[in-house]
Amino acid sequence: MQRGESITSEELLIWPIMAVTTGVLSLQHLLEDGRKTIAALFMQGDIIDMRGMGNRQRGHLIALGKTGICRLAPQEFETVVDHNLGAHKVAWNSLRNQACRAMDHAADLAKKQALEKLASFLFECRRHQAEDRVHIPLRRIDLADYLGMQPETVSRSFKDLQARGIIALESISNLRILDFPTLRRIANGDKNTQNQRQGQEAGFKPAKIS
Repeated sequence: MQRGESITSEELLIWPIMAVTTGVLSLQHLLEDGRKTIAALFMQGDIIDMRGMGNRQRGHLIALGKTGICRLAPQEFETVVDHNLGAHKVAWNSLRNQACRAMDHAADLAKKQALEKLASFLFECRRHQAEDRVHIPLRRIDLADYLGMQPETVSRSFKDLQARGIIALESISNLRILDFPTLRRIANGDKNTQNQRQGQEAGFKPAKIS
């Protein structure tokens, strides 16, 4: 699939189960006035099961770049899962991880500030990768839709993390995490970390409380 291509409802009736082999597939909802929201992201290794979901609740599966998918016939999928313990574990872990990501994402949108949302997303990407390098598999404009932010705010948040020495931007879509503990504290909503930053910008250090 190329960027912007979607999987039609007719296709989903025949092939409601698929695995993402490369790229990113998004679940998007379009509002009457043309606005869109990205409700979920499916990355390499994710298994998507769209059976039993109505069109209104389902949204649209749209590629956010060059994306590869492997379509799975429901009957064959069930047979493999029922008779192969390894396949059963893979499918179960994929769906469980998606449920956890969905809950985390809902909490991010409801409570977190821009920098906290971005930090959480970097850890979400890192689950699919290794070591300290992180590849951002989607464009900034799509990331903004997913995080409920403006593209300009996303760019400022990246620059803020880089200025603080927490990440090093190697390109528009690749970075290295230099300070895991601080990035984790920001992702978890540690106000002390942000207050310290504000204090440094104002030219003073926060007082220690004994």
